[in-house]
Amino acid sequence: MQIIMSVSETRIPFSLDNILAALESRLELEEAINKLPLTHALEKCLAFADANNAIELSTFIKQELYGYGSQTPSYRYLQLSYFDAGGQFINGLNQYSIYPVVTGACKLELHLKNGLTLILPKQILTFLSQVAGREVDTGHVSPDLIQNLLETIRKETIVKLTAIAS
Repeated sequence: MQIIMSVSETRIPFSLDNILAALESRLELEEAINKLPLTHALEKCLAFADANNAIELSTFIKQELYGYGSQTPSYRYLQLSYFDAGGQFINGLNQYSIYPVVTGACKLELHLKNGLTLILPKQILTFLSQVAGREVDTGHVSPDLIQNLLETIRKETIVKLTAIAS
């Protein structure tokens, strides 16, 4: 079996010029990242960071791509809506609705159409159920909030890349 690599898959030296060209025919950095699906743009940025030994940038991009284990940035705290097992909205839990979304951009992009339903830890669901006076089954992040988060991740990435380019 013969493996044929396309020109884009061949090993080229990474530089800021090369990554900009790879992102989209020498557009401004912000325009290039905004034209690509976020996951694809982050993968290109990760290759650039790794090739240039930019460890802090690489760590940031990996967390944004694949998810956070701890130390979630403040911009990733979003408003949850809570639903019971029948899919009915549960009102009255606003004070408990801000939650860190640790899910990576690659999965968030998959949830843009229907939003992200989070299976919360049993202890949290039990507490919320007691406060609400009825069983809380899931937390849900709306598609609009996911879109806003993805745009914020784009902006944060642009800021970090621009800092390296300076």
